[in-house]
Formats: sequence, structure tokens, C-alpha cells
Amino acid sequence: MAILLFLLEKFIIFATINFINQHLTPMKRFYNILTIALCLLVVNTFAQQVLLQQTVTDASKGQIVLTEKASTQSPINESVILGGTSKSPNINWRLTESIAIGANLRISQEAQKTFISWYLNNSRASLYGNSPTPIFEIPIDNDFVEAPIDMTADGLYLALGTDNKLRVFDGETHILIWEKDFEGYVLAFKIAEGGQKIYLAETEVAGEAKSRASAYIIGQDDPLWTTNFEGNATAFAISGDYSKIAFCQYSGVNKMHILNGENGEVIFDAFYFNQNPPAFNYDGKFVILGDYSGKAYLYEYDEDGDTYFEKWNFKVGGGGSSAWVVGADISADGSTVAIGTLVFLSAGYNGEIYLFNTYSNEPIWVYEDCGDEICSISLSDDGSLLAVTGWGPLDHSKPDFYLFRKQSNVPIFTINTPGSLFSVDLSPDGTYCSVTGKAVHAREMGNGGLLYNINTDPGGGKLTGNIQLQGAGSFENAKIVIEGIDDYYGYSDVEGNFEIKYIPAGSYTVTASKVGFYPDQADVVIDEGGITTIDFSLLPTGNPPVNLSATQGADYTISLNWAHPDPSATTGFNIYRKSIAEALFPETPIATTGNNLLEFEDTDVQPLITYYYVVTAILDQGAESPYSNEVQGWMASGFMTNEISAYVGTTPVIDGTLSPGEWDDAFSLDVSDFYGTYDGNPNPVGSVTMFFKVNEEMTELYVACIDQNKTVLQDNFTVSLYFDDNNDHKFPESGIDIEGNYWARYFANGSFIVYRPIYFGGGVGQNINIPNPQLAASDATGYVVMELVIPMGDDEYWKLNPNELNQSGLLTFTTNFDAYWPPLNQQVFYPLTYGTITFGAEDEIPDPPTGTQITWNSPTAPVTITMSWQQPPINDFDHFNIYMNEGSGFELLGETIGTQVFYTTNNTDSTLFYVTTVDKAGQESEPSENMIFDVALNINEAMGSQFFNIYPNPSGNITNINCKIVESGFYSIRIFDLNGRLIQTLWEGDLQSGDHFFRWNGKNDNAVELTKGIYLINIKGGNVDITKKLIKL
Repeated sequence: MAILLFLLEKFIIFATINFINQHLTPMKRFYNILTIALCLLVVNTFAQQVLLQQTVTDASKGQIVLTEKASTQSPINESVILGGTSKSPNINWRLTESIAIGANLRISQEAQKTFISWYLNNSRASLYGNSPTPIFEIPIDNDFVEAPIDMTADGLYLALGTDNKLRVFDGETHILIWEKDFEGYVLAFKIAEGGQKIYLAETEVAGEAKSRASAYIIGQDDPLWTTNFEGNATAFAISGDYSKIAFCQYSGVNKMHILNGENGEVIFDAFYFNQNPPAFNYDGKFVILGDYSGKAYLYEYDEDGDTYFEKWNFKVGGGGSSAWVVGADISADGSTVAIGTLVFLSAGYNGEIYLFNTYSNEPIWVYEDCGDEICSISLSDDGSLLAVTGWGPLDHSKPDFYLFRKQSNVPIFTINTPGSLFSVDLSPDGTYCSVTGKAVHAREMGNGGLLYNINTDPGGGKLTGNIQLQGAGSFENAKIVIEGIDDYYGYSDVEGNFEIKYIPAGSYTVTASKVGFYPDQADVVIDEGGITTIDFSLLPTGNPPVNLSATQGADYTISLNWAHPDPSATTGFNIYRKSIAEALFPETPIATTGNNLLEFEDTDVQPLITYYYVVTAILDQGAESPYSNEVQGWMASGFMTNEISAYVGTTPVIDGTLSPGEWDDAFSLDVSDFYGTYDGNPNPVGSVTMFFKVNEEMTELYVACIDQNKTVLQDNFTVSLYFDDNNDHKFPESGIDIEGNYWARYFANGSFIVYRPIYFGGGVGQNINIPNPQLAASDATGYVVMELVIPMGDDEYWKLNPNELNQSGLLTFTTNFDAYWPPLNQQVFYPLTYGTITFGAEDEIPDPPTGTQITWNSPTAPVTITMSWQQPPINDFDHFNIYMNEGSGFELLGETIGTQVFYTTNNTDSTLFYVTTVDKAGQESEPSENMIFDVALNINEAMGSQFFNIYPNPSGNITNINCKIVESGFYSIRIFDLNGRLIQTLWEGDLQSGDHFFRWNGKNDNAVELTKGIYLINIKGGNVDITKKLIKL
């Protein structure tokens, strides 16, 4: 009978695991374990058993945990105390658990305690002090749940969640303070300091696919507030001041909701494609979120709108077929972000660690080749130290724990274990941490746990001081470098103060420098645990270039011009550029020009990005002047659109050649991957073009693609077309095969078109080859061309079947991602931000430009006239025509692709200008409003009371508003729609003279995202009342 029971048990485990892998979307780890556990309990309830566990990572599904019964008993526990008195990093003590696996942990820096939950076997929560002998333990009845825990920073309160129950204990007496049963499984929680409140996430409420967030006063049964959600919860995070809560739902819902911690109101939603929690800084200003497509998103809180906006995103690398962002953290002060990854290789796995300043998506550094998943990261409050845990490679040839300084990707301490580490918690000051995990590798079937308590104080001494920059109004951003050792440096603040920590004891030369000032050096001695102070005073080198200007939307490039400070004192110029306003300019210029060249054309630019420029003069003996005035520039972006049309046209010959006139009646679209959206490798604007048209019956969609990045046609060149047929921004449930993607694949021995159904949640159906495919490709023109036909109709599930408006959602890309459209779409299997294609659309005459402006630089000849305008909504833009009337009628002056143009003339008489919009079919709009150049009448906005600029325009979610106030006073900045309805008041109050910067997040006063269209931005105050039009994409 025992043998039969054992065999039956094995069969149920195997069948259950197979069912989970084949039929269920990924869930939180313990749900899969729980399913298997129930099967075990049915078969074998008469004896305690020891279980083993193995973690599987499926790139397309997520993380899955498998469990089986052990055939032999594991060895006994081992505990070792190792700590010494040295301040340098070392292990204080460690514990090897025989059969339980370490799950969640928290530390208290004040109390020097570690609180941990163990699971799988002998499940319990344990409190440790300065040794691996537990101070206090709480049994946990359910071995299959990684029980959530928490401990306040002072160690005075502990909390444990088990199934539907939450218990709170006194951290010193260990007496139970509060116990409460909930309708749902207790997923995660956070005790507020002082032990007065607790914030909670439940899932599977009342046994249904529902979840909730709530807040309680500890000791009271009724919640302060409750917020309910359809669907189960996956992860939970909360800011250090409890003002913001992230409530995450993975499988099926795919949303991160951010709640106001005071009342539970949802203030922001974002797409969530992960099983791991996001992370906040202390006050909730920033939240970092990673996903299983290899993207990390940093969101910033907008206090005026009481919501969040995307500050930046980053696509990780690693060289594999795909990657996940797994671990993530933000320092409490909001200065630093770190993420860890899992990279899927053809023959295994790898992992990487990325470190960022929160103001920029350009990594400070990357640590590569970790061997496997980096699953947990913890930063010190000031971001100066980060502790990292991961699984390490299967052969244990690389560490599982790393300790880094912010300035360097060289670890200052590592631990290589016989297993894998899952969780780390670093103290606020960075001097102490605990880590836990599994005694054998996460990918191996086994059990046992690890717990390390680590001294993470790097030791060394501190260098402080002050830098005076003679003649400067601000003393910030001077660089201080410790010579002779790598990556020990710092920067001065506005008052010139600086601090560099963790410098190894010894004698050093210190260099202080800043562009435009002569550097200085001094010798110092750094003592272990000591503070050394030194001050510097730097002298200026010379005069900077003056009157730097940059074009703003004039062309696909950005042109700079400046004036000489002193031709006899300079030998050339350095041009510096950055794309993040808060960032420092890089130490290396993007270009250098000769002494007589006072202009530069920046061709390495991307649309919808604002660039910041300064120029320095190169002086005698290689010295460099201070920075010139800083200017902003951006390239033209009129070709960008999220909506395209497929006109009714003639039937093309599908032969891989675009014959003259054959596609002239089609809609043409620049699909070049100029952002490097999916692979991180940008391609030039205009390098890949696609054409779309349909037959009159709308039974066939004709598509052509020209890829000028490829000159030789090779097997498996593919055009991918992902369609959300009914354009409802979601795919159907599993098993409904009516929406999906097409792969048009070229092979020399026979090309074909594949259709694959896609389901809600990212699952896919069975591939089929479309019968009688129409597809041809060629490189006869010197670059690769493909023509193809997608069948349309409702008589076969694999045919493209638009909605009643003849619209579908569309994502398209080509081999190696030379093409990718729409360019800002972040997800392949979730059509939330697909573009829209309208079949059978009419090619209408475009609207004229709006928001015309004209300025000039001088009342006497020669005069340079600057004209600018706003592009109207148009998805087939070609160019603008500029017309001029000097008194004898309007004549064509020229054409441009940008929204800014410069015209130099010796004529100072009154002149009229207007602009028209021209589409790709050659259709021309009505004229814009006239722009008047008249020196006598002094009609010149630049000579008015302020300068008012909005960018980028057209804009996505974020619009920057920059105004230069000349006369201090009361001003308002408001957003209106075209009907004159007030959308949002950005500012209403006093403004002093000078530059002022505002940002609009594309939402109204109720934090509701506005639809695309034209909006009016008005600045009013004193004798100023100016309105500009903004196109919101």
C-alpha cells in the first residue's frame, strides 16, 4: 500500500506540474506550490515529509516553482560566528538551515536584529540578534507559503502573515499585540513606525479572483480605508513615509496601481508585466518598475496633478535572446536607482546590475556576467552603497552577494555560497545587512536555507572641504578626484562644499577642477575612520563664447551658431551636449571646431528629444574657457504619427520590385527604428519605409517595405505585423484565435506568411501558414524590398478583420529591428499603445499651420528673420511651403520639413509671410495667418515683455513650457481646449523676472489623461497675453 501511495503521489505531482506549465499563466510563486501541496495532502496525510524545490524561469511565461518529496533526510543545521572588530566588510555570522529555505527578511539597524521567514520545511518566522541563535520563533502551519513579514526600523514591532491571518508582536517582549483574520490571503504589508498603523494587501478575497488594499490602526477591526480590485494581486510596495502604495496585478490584469496612502485613492495606473515588486524612494517622489520585456521605467510624482508621469525608461542588454528586469531599488533620498536582470542565453543564463542617477537613463555603470538572475537589491539611504543578491551560475564560479560603492562597478566585497541568495536588506547607513536564500542552487531540486549577517561598512576615511570658483555666481559641480586610486571622486554643491567617503587610509594627491577654471592640487593624508578637510580656490581661464543659439525643429539636424569672445585669444571651440536637463555636461565634447568656424551641425539627434548645448573656447596651452550660455535645440518631427491610413488603390504586382507609380496611391510611413526602441540600436530616420493600401472591396491589404539598412537579401528576412483587429487595445481570451500577428518571411527556396494567434496576458496559439501566400522580395535596387498581401475578411479566423470603423491596432517591425512602429510603443504582446490603421480612408486636404510667430535680430540690414509655427494634426506630412510678399504679391520663398526657418535679407521694408502644409500626395492647405515683418511698427515678439516657448511640439505625455519674464508681476499659465474650456491651471501667482520652467503632464485638473488633439497654452499677466497651440499625440 505504501508503494502504491508513493507512486500515486508522484503521478499527481507530475500531472499537476504539467497542467500548471501548459495551461496556467504565471502566478505568485506560492500559488503553484499550494496547488501541488493540496495534491500531496490528499494522498499522504499520515506522515511528516521533507520537500525539495526547484525554480524554473520561462522567458514567455514567468517564474514557476516545482516541488517534490525528498527521498532522504537532510543534514542538521550549521551555525557559525565569524565577525571580528575590523571596519572593513566581513561576515558577522552565518546559518545553514538543513531543510527550510529562507524567504523574506527585514533588519533593524537600531536594534541590530534580523527577522526572517523560513518555508518549505519546518516553516517559521525567526528573530536573530548578534548570533545565529534565534531570540524568538513563531511556527508557521503552511509550509508552502513564503510568509510575508515586517519589522519596524527600531525593532520594536514585528508582523507575520500566514494564509488569511495577520499577527503583530512586540519586538522586545514578543507578546502578541494584535491578530486579525481577513477574507483574502495576506500577500504583503508594512507597519508604520511607532506601531500605530499597518498597510495591507490581500489576494484571492473570499476565494475569488479579487484583491484589495487597506490600512488599519493596529488593534482595531475596521479599516481606515479599503480599495478593491478585480483580479488577484501579485506584489505590493510602499514609500518610506507611507504616502504612496504600489499595488500590482500580473496575470490577466497587468496593472500597477499607485494609491494615496492617506485614503487609498488610486492616483496612477501603469502597465505591469512582472512578478516582482516595484520600489519607491522615501517620500514616494520616484517609483522604479521593471518588466519581463527587459524594460525599466522610472516614474516621478507630479504634486500639482497628484499623479505620476514617466520620467524615463531603459532597455537592458546582456546579449541574450531576451531579458527580464527582476530586482530594483531606489535610495531613500531619491538620488540613485539600481536594477538587476535575468538574461536568457542560448545555452544558459546570465545577469547584470545597472546603476543610475534618477535624473538620467544613462547608467553610471554596469556590472556584467553575474552568471544568473540578480533578484534583490538594497541601497543605503544616500545611495552611496548597494548590496546585491543573485542566484549565481550553476557551477558556483561567481558570487551570489556583491557590495558596491556608487562610484565604481568594482565590488568591494563578495560572497560565493553553495546555493543561491534570494533577498537582501541593507541598513539605512549602509554598514550592516542580512541576506537569505537556498542552500542549493535555485535551479536545482533541493532544500535547505542560508542566512548571512554581514558587516558592510567599507571602512577608510572621509575627505571634506570647500571649493571657491573665483568670479562665479555658483560654486557647484567642481570635480574633486583622489589621484592614484580608481573611482574615488565627488562634486561640489552650490556653496562649494564636497564630501568623499570610504577612502582607503593612505597619502594621496587631490585634484580639484572645473571647465573654465585652472585646476589645483594638494596632498592629503587619509586616516582610518578619520575626517580630513581641505579647501581650494580656482581661478578662471578666460572668456567664453557668446550668443550661442540652436535651431528648434528647423530640420532633421540641429544647427548651432555662436560669436567669438576674443579671436586673438582662442584656437578653437569645443561643443558639449546632453539630453537630460539635470545632468552634468560630459567631460568629452561631441565635436571640436577651428577658430574661424563659429557654427556646428549636430546630425546625431532623435525626434521628440530636447538637447542642451554649451560651447567653450580653446585657449593657449590647451586651457578651456567657461561654458557659454546654455541653449536648447530639437530636430523636426513632423513625420511622426501614431495613426496611419490604408488608401484604396490599384492592385500592385507582388514581385519584390516597386515599379514607377505602382505605390504612389499608397500611404507611406517612415518606420525606421530611430530610437532603438526594442534592441537599443537606433537606425537613421528615413532608412525604412512602408507602404499600405487596400483594394476597393477591402479583401486584401497590400504592404511594401523598403529597408535601406540592408543591401543584400538573405534568408529569413521578415516583416512582422501585429494586429489588434478590433482596436480595443487588448487581445482575446485564450483559445479565441481571431487576433494575432503575421510574419512575412523570405526564403530563397520558398517564402511564406505565418499567422499566430495572440491571447490576453501574452499567451499564443498554434502557428499556421496562410494558404496561397502572396509575397516576394528582392535586392535588385541595391537595398532590400518586400511586397506582400494580408487577406482581409471574417470568413477565416486568420484573416484580418477590422472593427466597424474599419480600424485596427498595428505594431510592425522587421528583421533585426531596422524598423519599429509606433516608435514609442513598449510592448509587443500588449496592444495598449499600438498605432491605429484605418482601412479605406480618404486622403483629405491638410489643415494649415497654426501658432505662427516671427522675430528678427536687428532693425538695420542685414536682418535675420526667424519664423516658426505649429504643425497641424496630419499623418501623411511631407513639407511646408513658405510664401513671401514684399509688395507685389505672394511668391514661393521655399519649402522646409521643419517648423522653424531663418531668412536673411537686406530689405527692411514691410514684408508679409505665410506658410502652408503639403501632404505626400502634393495636396496643399489653405494659408496660415500672415506673419508681419515691419521694423517701423516694431511688431516683434522678441522685443516684447517676455519670451514664451513650448516643446516638444507635437508632444507625447509631457510638454515643457519655458518663459522668460522681463517684468515681475502676477501671471497665469492655463491650458484650454479648442472650444475655450479650461483644462488645467498650471500656474497662478507672482513670477519674478527671469527664466521660468513648467511641465504639463497631458492631464486635466482631475488627473484624467486627455485625448490627442490640439490644445491652447495661454500665458497672461501685466501687458502679456499670448496663446500658443500644442499638438498632443
